[in-house]
Amino acid sequence: MRTIQFLGFISTLAGLISGYLLLAPVDSETTASAASGVGFGLMFIVAPLLGCSAFLLIPSSMALISTRVRNASYFTGKFWLGLWGTNTLISLSYIFVMGYLIYVYFMQIESI
Repeated sequence: MRTIQFLGFISTLAGLISGYLLLAPVDSETTASAASGVGFGLMFIVAPLLGCSAFLLIPSSMALISTRVRNASYFTGKFWLGLWGTNTLISLSYIFVMGYLIYVYFMQIESI
């Protein structure tokens, strides 16, 4: 469980950093071909990293709610509990974003 939580956190960091590095040089004078390259980078690098992170963090963060699971997987100590708290916030943000995207999708379908 510790490995799953740590890998989920690392993939979240990698996705956010790579997204920042891809989007930082884009401004109003960026050519269309360069902007489309950034789009491909977001689609094939950032989205899979964040998706992998969501698939790792959401179920494992929910499983760690149980004290028995935390003790069985040696998930104790300030570092691991802090990592779990951080990953729980990340998991909640993933759930919130997906809920918002589903809401926008259904509002779009309803308006057609």
